[in-house]
Amino acid sequence: MPKVTVYIPTHNHEHYVEQAIESVLRQKFNDWELIVIDDGSNDNTRRILANYEHNPKIHIIFQENKGLTVTNNIALRASAGDYVMRLDGDDFLDENILLVLSNVLDTHPEIGLVYPDWYEVNEHGEMMNVIRRNNAGETSLFDIPAHGACTMIRKSCLLDLGGYNEDIKCQDGYDLWIRFIEKYKVYNVNCPLFYYRKHSANLTNDHKKIIDTRGRIKREYVRQKYEQMPLKVLGIIPVRGYSDSYLDSSLRELAGKKLIDYTIETALGTKLLDRVVLTTNDPQVLSYTDRYEALTKIQRPDELCKINSNIFGTLNFVLDELQREGYNPDAVAVLYINSPLRKSGHIEKAIDSMIIFDSDSVISVRESLSNYYQHHQTGMVPLFKERKLRLERDSLYAENGAVYLIKTECVRAQNYGEKVGHIIMLKEESIRIHDDFDFWMVEKIIERS
Repeated sequence: MPKVTVYIPTHNHEHYVEQAIESVLRQKFNDWELIVIDDGSNDNTRRILANYEHNPKIHIIFQENKGLTVTNNIALRASAGDYVMRLDGDDFLDENILLVLSNVLDTHPEIGLVYPDWYEVNEHGEMMNVIRRNNAGETSLFDIPAHGACTMIRKSCLLDLGGYNEDIKCQDGYDLWIRFIEKYKVYNVNCPLFYYRKHSANLTNDHKKIIDTRGRIKREYVRQKYEQMPLKVLGIIPVRGYSDSYLDSSLRELAGKKLIDYTIETALGTKLLDRVVLTTNDPQVLSYTDRYEALTKIQRPDELCKINSNIFGTLNFVLDELQREGYNPDAVAVLYINSPLRKSGHIEKAIDSMIIFDSDSVISVRESLSNYYQHHQTGMVPLFKERKLRLERDSLYAENGAVYLIKTECVRAQNYGEKVGHIIMLKEESIRIHDDFDFWMVEKIIERS
């Protein structure tokens, strides 16, 4: 029996599937079988696969188009190996991947899943980027998952989890990841060992679809696991009065509504928020928001509204006021009004992330592709020692200010805790109003949405 089953699901990958198969044949580790499943291709894939039909280590299955997650389970049932790894039909392997990953599972029986870093290449196979992952054996926060492909998994663990969820049409790896880490240990090999191809037909080109699908996966996971919400979350909208700053021009008109309305309506429409409080020192704001019956309003002292005042002072002030009523939330979601493009779904994703990954706090971020500099005596100096090409840089994330979700115990300690999770928002969702240009840009996005 083979130690490792590699399977290739392929649909209309006539230009790439041969390279995928050949990358398995070139492996330095030889104790493997390969299952290739043609998932209803209508191009020349069948003709290409015919060249491998007589190889005793390769099993070819032809089927009508069933989609990726169904095909994953078909491969799982057909596999004979102790370890299973998917290779997508448009990607290819480093010659050492099976040797390295199987050795980790052989020598560490407590590990159920091992995954490498990887290279991103273009449709011609030319190098574009290197994707690095933190070593999961050395971290306590698993909110960045392994890649769905080229991750080696013990077959017994997969079967114990019931295989792949066939209701998920994409992001199957993310669904498996959050179910997997609850029961088994995972490990990252800090070395790129496969080539992930970025091209026009690639699913991951649709970043919004990925983010939204991951949000639905998390919501369904929490819904199924808990009969009732395990966290009581308070939404707090802090508004500073008597300021000309765009940070707090709360009653300014924006695309037919007041700026403040966007955050209040989003917060009140978020099903996972147990209660929403607006706190301000501005009587005009208090008067205006009387129209929102479900909104609790707490007037805060002027000294907590100064430009340089720490937000934790305001949060603890609100918690103290509510505690007198006997209300004690488990976590606080801080929602500033200068992020009007934030939606209820973003807040709910943050709450679900805190529950799933047991983080102390969750912040909203957007990925940044920039190099960062500080000005020193000699001029501009790269923040990370040297200026690197995109290919050489680790991922960077910029805080966008839309959602800050913090456990109450950390609010009381006036910090974000040790385990800071994240949700990713799109660039066009992440605009934070600081000036006239930001205001104009947000207004145009709202008008065109």
